[in-house]
Amino acid sequence: MHFSIVKIVIIAAGSALGAVLAMFRRAFNTGEDPSDDGPRALIAEFLGLWIGFISLIWSFTLGGKTLQWTLRCVAITSGLLGLGMSVYFASTTEVPETSDKQPAGFKSDTTDLHLE
Repeated sequence: MHFSIVKIVIIAAGSALGAVLAMFRRAFNTGEDPSDDGPRALIAEFLGLWIGFISLIWSFTLGGKTLQWTLRCVAITSGLLGLGMSVYFASTTEVPETSDKQPAGFKSDTTDLHLE
């Protein structure tokens, strides 16, 4: 019982380390800061790679060829999906936290109440 929990924790920690190292490798090869793409792209890339590495490492610990290849297909799919979502989120514009001007609201005279 305790060994299976330890195995899951080691697989999750190892795959998180693998995902971070893969992101750093891409950053070093391209010479760009990964955070320039925005937090959504960074999170999508990390989660996709993390789930991919979990599935890949877990596929080597199980018996049965069909289950192993199914998990490897899940690993490839989640990795590509994470990278695709990262590219999608990197090309979208972020909503600014503070607006440049006050909200206009309704400026027509028909909505003004004249209580004189």
